[in-house]
Amino acid sequence: MRGSLRRRAPSLLFLAVALACASIGADADGLPGSAGRGYAKHPSAERYQMLWDQGFDLPPGSHLRFVKVGETGSDVGHMLRYRIFADAAQVGVPYVLGVWRIGTDLEDMQILTESAYVNRKGLVLNNPPNPSQQDATELTDGSETIVDIKAAKGEPVRFVLRTPDSKTMIGGTLVPFPIESTVKSCRLRALLADPAANALLLYADGFPANSVLTVQSDSQGATHEQTIYTDAKGHGSAIDSPRVKGMDAGTATETIRATGCTVSVSIPWGEGSFHPM
Repeated sequence: MRGSLRRRAPSLLFLAVALACASIGADADGLPGSAGRGYAKHPSAERYQMLWDQGFDLPPGSHLRFVKVGETGSDVGHMLRYRIFADAAQVGVPYVLGVWRIGTDLEDMQILTESAYVNRKGLVLNNPPNPSQQDATELTDGSETIVDIKAAKGEPVRFVLRTPDSKTMIGGTLVPFPIESTVKSCRLRALLADPAANALLLYADGFPANSVLTVQSDSQGATHEQTIYTDAKGHGSAIDSPRVKGMDAGTATETIRATGCTVSVSIPWGEGSFHPM
């Protein structure tokens, strides 16, 4: 990533993120959409990832958006380039921009810059916007904050734009190569929760509101089921562990069957499964 300081985030950021995540839309089980209806408790890393994807809402309605601006090839592999927009961000104040990659602890988040700014269009910049930059949606003078990303299929890259006191925290999850299936209005997405896919985050969208869905998981012939409860917007989520005892690697297939649509995704897991594109 351009301009990365690659420093360990201060413990204050970890505490602020943890407190924010614990308070955003979480129910008794700490997972969005579960409504306390039988979700097992999971390691905090997966809970934090799901809550991050749901959004910090500090301030309400804020989130990061990513617009692809190009691709590059180099000796380190295939890189995708993105500009960043921060919706509902305050203009003219300094922000810290950090990134959390799977396979790392939250408190080891990388700080990309401690001097990010936002213009009136939400475009994230390397400098305070001058009058000619205030309404720009792209700039060619090097003022934009551009990030270069290398990722595997289904790998989420999570960003946060925060004020130094962490009272404003705007998050966003970028998935350059999504693993998803859409049939009619129904969509099922799978994100890696760690590089070896020891855990998967499953997101269901476009299903009937306040409904009960069954996720069928098949990993090398080993099968199990779990339940997703959708909210008023037809969204639901679940965590799955696809690994099979006695096997080092395999492929998991996750399927939801609902009235009028069946959606499935397949994800490799285990040793040798993680391949950045």
